[in-house]
Amino acid sequence: MCVAFVIVFVNNLHSAHGRAGTGGVSSGEAKQITCTGKVVDEQGRPVAKAKVGLYTLSVDYSVFSYEVELDREVTTQADGAFRFEKNLDESYLTGQTVIFAHKEGSALGWANWHLAKDKDVQIKLSPAKTLAGTVVDGSDKPIADAQVSVSFLMTPQIPGDDNPRYLVGQVAQKWFTTHTGADGKFVFDRIPADATAELLVEKAGRATISTLEPTGYQGGKLRFAAGQTDINLVMPPEATIKGIVVEKGTGKPAAGVKLMVMRGRNQPSFGMKPVVSQENGSFVFRALTAGKHLVQFVPVREELADWVVEPVEVTTETGKTTSDVKVEVSKGGILEVLVTEAESKKPIEDASVSVRDEQNDKWVGGQTGKDGIARMRLIPGEYQIRGAYKQGYARSQRQEVVTVEYGKTARMEWQLTGQPKITGTVCDPEDRAAEGVTLRVLPGGGEESTSDATGSWEVSWDPGLWGPEETVHYLVARHKERNLASAVLIDEDTRTLDIKLEPGVTFTGRVVDPNGKGLAGARILVYMSAGNWGSSISRDPEQTSADGDFEAKGIPADQKCYIYARADGYGQKSIRPDVSDIVDNRLDFGRITLALANLSVSGSVVDVDDEPVSNAEVYCYGEDQPHRNARTDSEGKFTLDGICAGPVRISANVSGKTRLHGYVETEGGATDVKVVVSESSSGTRYVPKRPPSLVGKTLPEMKDLNIDLPVETLENKIILVCFWDMQQRPSRHCVTQLAKQAEQLKQAGVTIIAVQASKVDGSALDEWLKKYDIPFPAGMVQGDANKTRFAWGVRSLPWLILTDRSHTVRAEGFGLSDVSSKIREIGDAK
Repeated sequence: MCVAFVIVFVNNLHSAHGRAGTGGVSSGEAKQITCTGKVVDEQGRPVAKAKVGLYTLSVDYSVFSYEVELDREVTTQADGAFRFEKNLDESYLTGQTVIFAHKEGSALGWANWHLAKDKDVQIKLSPAKTLAGTVVDGSDKPIADAQVSVSFLMTPQIPGDDNPRYLVGQVAQKWFTTHTGADGKFVFDRIPADATAELLVEKAGRATISTLEPTGYQGGKLRFAAGQTDINLVMPPEATIKGIVVEKGTGKPAAGVKLMVMRGRNQPSFGMKPVVSQENGSFVFRALTAGKHLVQFVPVREELADWVVEPVEVTTETGKTTSDVKVEVSKGGILEVLVTEAESKKPIEDASVSVRDEQNDKWVGGQTGKDGIARMRLIPGEYQIRGAYKQGYARSQRQEVVTVEYGKTARMEWQLTGQPKITGTVCDPEDRAAEGVTLRVLPGGGEESTSDATGSWEVSWDPGLWGPEETVHYLVARHKERNLASAVLIDEDTRTLDIKLEPGVTFTGRVVDPNGKGLAGARILVYMSAGNWGSSISRDPEQTSADGDFEAKGIPADQKCYIYARADGYGQKSIRPDVSDIVDNRLDFGRITLALANLSVSGSVVDVDDEPVSNAEVYCYGEDQPHRNARTDSEGKFTLDGICAGPVRISANVSGKTRLHGYVETEGGATDVKVVVSESSSGTRYVPKRPPSLVGKTLPEMKDLNIDLPVETLENKIILVCFWDMQQRPSRHCVTQLAKQAEQLKQAGVTIIAVQASKVDGSALDEWLKKYDIPFPAGMVQGDANKTRFAWGVRSLPWLILTDRSHTVRAEGFGLSDVSSKIREIGDAK
């Protein structure tokens, strides 16, 4: 899972912070954030005179490269403390930093700091371990003077922090790079004792070896563990690709085209730098391993690319040159996405636009300029716009399909709304202003806020963060020290709220191993559930004492709450209490026994023809089992470490043009497990194929839509059908906006019909339509919702279908902003 982890890390940085990483701070506004922390030893004692450096990351999102630069360095005093402050309007920030701590005789320590919020961290300096091995050729002879680097270093999650700590690319290489001696040996020291790593080996004339394979990230661990000294890396002679870039159609050489080589559409070749075609169009990739490679264009995010390139697959052989590779470039088509503020209609600069190329199984990204437009030159075909985002704005779950054609520009508008802010006061049961109360929106939206001395507070949150169907949200206020709490139902229209705290519930218990010994440092997460979600009520978990005891205070008494207990090297346990067991606002969970996670499950993933499937994502689940994941290797094999004894479900997923899925039930410790994958959707329902387009076809009959509309009223009328879901915010927005245009469209001879695309309570639907004064007919699918949507060609919601006066479909899947232009294109509106 390592490669996927790195790619997600890069994409998240870009989408979360935009080009300058300003976190949504407006121009000229300097918002200061702070990272404080302490450097400690293994026993938790402060470390004085440790050097602590703040390093900023520069990320090239197109080629998955990371560069690091020292921003400032401080020395800890007797208390081991340090502090860094940053202004979010500094243009060179990428939104990501790494804080390194080092002292002679200790391993390197670090923490990752995303520049979006204040943070308090603890960096542990432990005794150093080594990582060593030998680099050899295909005949097992040592290779001298090869450069060996740590390309990825990870330590497991620590108590109070659910995120693994990682170093990637040049961030890791800055601290861990060496050269082999005459005997081919290399050694890294100062490796943290609990770290695992991946390596990169380079030498002129030899294939660059990256151990960062899809199979490397298993169960939260990389391939090589601290203390390992028998690593053997084979470095064969390089394979080479030589070719020429030409203009499609004319064959004219194209100079200045930046190319990169990938091991697959979603598998970057780490350590391989991009090349630029010469004046005669020629290019060369050296230091390649044998096998299949994909030569493709380096994507451009912040400006319009000069060309588009259709990827070329090339198979290389060890020590040989593959020549006469021809890469064709063209001007393709252009997609322009205008991103504006919903209320002011002003363009939004530095918003990230995500586009999915379903045909080629890849993502394309764009960045808006000062005019709010993201311009992308694309290979002609069908694309799905998955969303636009900028820090400080709410996410939208709307998806729209657009077709890009040669020599044409497709245009679309996307609106963003600011994240709702709620302000108010909080008081204790005696109606006195309560200071130091933490407030958090559930499920998991926004940052925690703390009330001041007057009890005042402000919380911003993102209603769309957890999906379009999450309609129930609570604002949870807690004062753990005083054991006070309250949970108040809110919605996206809530702007002010005064909260009165009530006595909270205290959860207690002891976490033990199978022998009954208390587990120190186990994490206890308190979850609250409502509707169809469960979310942690606190950003930080509780930790058990040296005897395994825990106490969690300030839990809302009138809500359904439960706990997760987990510890490194053990399974996990979820316990949902019976509220009748709460006595005097206390609930004792007793002894919670976690099973040892000392087994593994290994096997292979195959397709329905019993052929091995490489690069499949493999997961394991089960009652009291930890969640583990891995990827299959080139032979379809996988191993999941850290599994408990007992039943476990192993599932496998394969992404691509065709999505495959399968699972088996087995036991911890099982070997030779075979998972057979077959075609299915990425969700739980089976989708045999993509819905067919209705364009050019007669509109289907409406008998299964429960539309109360006489057929004769539709004669000689243009019909605009909107498939929507009242449980989805983008759908509700679409219908209410259509309602505002209804009279104008009626005058143009257009009849609007809304279709609720999933089964909901009929009275609730009628109530919503009445509340928002929807003036056009609205029905609801009556039979199998999936089959009905498939028959109508619905690929996402909301989905618009437009016919001419003879009721032949002329357009589908377009956005609200295109309604008028689509009607004009029909040419027969009044």
